[in-house]
Amino acid sequence: MVEANKTLVKKFFAAVESGDFDAFDTLVTEDYDDHLAGQSPGRETLKSYFRRLRFAFPDIRLPISQMVAEDDRVAVLNSVQGTHRGEFLGIAATGRRVDASAFQLYRIEDGQLAEHWEVADFATLMRQLQPDT
Repeated sequence: MVEANKTLVKKFFAAVESGDFDAFDTLVTEDYDDHLAGQSPGRETLKSYFRRLRFAFPDIRLPISQMVAEDDRVAVLNSVQGTHRGEFLGIAATGRRVDASAFQLYRIEDGQLAEHWEVADFATLMRQLQPDT
């Protein structure tokens, strides 16, 4: 079960990177609970979030540096990398590359991602979008 859960998270990351949001229908529960501040629950909300993220960073990559799993939980230390080609959080495209760290914790239920918590280095990401001073 632990290895299957790790594989599920890797498939989810690959779907985000490729923009295959239809894959979320099999990878993510319909009532997915994302504990990000301001984020509403639901698979369709998650699809919308990642569509906007891929619009801003169409070459997004989420390389995994560490992954640990136990029971129904998978913890991931990864990077968020990409080129800022579209509006992101009110910032017009800059063409700048971003590379910031993130820590994810997923809960798996019946072979699908059901719940998510994240701590991300948004300060670094936002600093990388600012013009040089």
